[in-house]
Amino acid sequence: MFDKSTLKERFKIRPWLSGIIVTVVLILIQGITNFWLRTLAVTLISIALFLVIKKLADENRGLLSLVTLDELTGLGNFRAYQERMRLETQRARRRHDPLTLILIDLDHFKNYNDSHGHRLGNELLNSAGQIFRGAVRSIDGVYRFGGDEFAIVLPDTDIEQARYIIKRIRHSFESLPNREVVTLSMGVANYREEALIEFFDRVDHLLYSMKASGGNGCQFESSESYASKSSSRTAL
Repeated sequence: MFDKSTLKERFKIRPWLSGIIVTVVLILIQGITNFWLRTLAVTLISIALFLVIKKLADENRGLLSLVTLDELTGLGNFRAYQERMRLETQRARRRHDPLTLILIDLDHFKNYNDSHGHRLGNELLNSAGQIFRGAVRSIDGVYRFGGDEFAIVLPDTDIEQARYIIKRIRHSFESLPNREVVTLSMGVANYREEALIEFFDRVDHLLYSMKASGGNGCQFESSESYASKSSSRTAL
């Protein structure tokens, strides 16, 4: 039997080999004295170069997708989240614009997965991911870290604006016919020009504080009492 991956590797376009071939052909073209034949040869070489470059670009895009996309939901993965947050926190510090992060965890998902099987569990994760994606703007970022953990990055968005997004998420998720006992726990906070890992840990603490109190709700950090680590709980 033929190994498709081996065949693909065998016939993969290699830039250095393509460069050698093009160089040799161009040298040979110099020996063509007929103007029209030379023009035709140059045109064919130009088309071939375009196709080679396009194929290389397509391969690079495919590799980038494998590295940065979650295969199950099509959302960004943790690597993509890290890069997006690096850029957004830099922009927020430079322009002093608001930046909000929502971390989401599905309550009772393990029990659901154990009782219904991985196929239905994956379907529920995919449905949740599409709900999160549909609740935000095209400029916002939605990511799955693996398992049942998600993150939503909201540039130019304050806490009050984030509340409306959370309401849309809650309404859509509660309407899912196959979710049964699964609910959502969320942690939400605004960026304070701190280190990226500190920002993540702060929101993560709010999320797991919500889960520890029973889940099915959203824990907001109070912007007025940030120094005292005060927070407010909103039940879903």
